[in-house]
Amino acid sequence: MPTGPRPGGDAAAGAEGRGAPARGGARGGGRPARGPRPGRWIADLLVAPGATSGETGVTFAAAALGAAAVLAGALAAGWPPVAVAVAVLVAFDYVGGATANATGAAKRRFHGPHRRWHHHLGFVAAHVQPVAAAWAVPGFAVAEGVVVYLATLGAAAAVLAAPARLRRPAAFAATALGIAAASVLLDVPPAIAWLAPVGLVKLLPGHLLPDGMDGRAGTGGADGRESPDGTAGPHGGAPGR
Repeated sequence: MPTGPRPGGDAAAGAEGRGAPARGGARGGGRPARGPRPGRWIADLLVAPGATSGETGVTFAAAALGAAAVLAGALAAGWPPVAVAVAVLVAFDYVGGATANATGAAKRRFHGPHRRWHHHLGFVAAHVQPVAAAWAVPGFAVAEGVVVYLATLGAAAAVLAAPARLRRPAAFAATALGIAAASVLLDVPPAIAWLAPVGLVKLLPGHLLPDGMDGRAGTGGADGRESPDGTAGPHGGAPGR
């Protein structure tokens, strides 16, 4: 994440440009700077740029366990290979995404100063996995997949339209109501019944709420108040920054 200029940074840059040895280099007695860790780009893509090793580890562990559980259920249900593959991929994405969206790195990625409501709604709209799963999984009607998709998108729009001070309870209310409705109204195979609840957790409180950008809970800025657009801190950046 880019930072502001250091005091005296121009002078330091000039000295280095004139041939002065860089601090921490071989002539300074320090170890040479190491390049990016192998596989760092995968963590940047699937979790968020700047994610810690702990955040990355928890995210991938949750994604792998979720995919393994769904794989076991799909095989026990006797689904065809395409249905098994789609369900496992969606589970990896949804369970891992619900975990990743709770990390401070993801909050900084998706709730920076230039992010607005239409970015968040577009993120939710891009999640067409319920329709794809309904197309592939036996006993899961495409119409039901479309209903899950549209209901999730409508819930996200309602949360984003709520006043900033009510956005958190609105997100949790929409998630709880959506899980209850999906459990009662959807007639889907048990091995895919997790899809709507986990998707709601990932996309509503997980993605839409900006708390945790500095590693702490809450959406207040330095003065304890939310910004008008519901993001934390000045201009929707990290609290107090």
